[in-house]
Amino acid sequence: MSCVPVLAHGVMEGNGACNRHAKRPARSAALTVPFLEKAVRQMGLAARDRPVVIADYGSSLGKNSLVPMRIAIENVRPRIGPDRPISVFHIDRPSNGFNTLFEVLDTG
Repeated sequence: MSCVPVLAHGVMEGNGACNRHAKRPARSAALTVPFLEKAVRQMGLAARDRPVVIADYGSSLGKNSLVPMRIAIENVRPRIGPDRPISVFHIDRPSNGFNTLFEVLDTG
């Protein structure tokens, strides 16, 4: 039995790796677009005086969040009109690179 300590680390590589390797997951996610569009068109909506809230669970660094969030917003906007607010919450682990996420959102 070894007495050498094992250093714990997070599962994700970090340093922008998720965005650099986002093409393959994006291609797979593209297959779900029709289902997302249909789900958004059919979902129930809260009272008209409340904002619509969209949660992006596991947002990572944002590269693969742009398309599904755009699809959700584009499909809910006609149902709620131009004045009702839509809030998008990007959620991930505390160790996520949120600065990179917000750079992607700002430039995407």
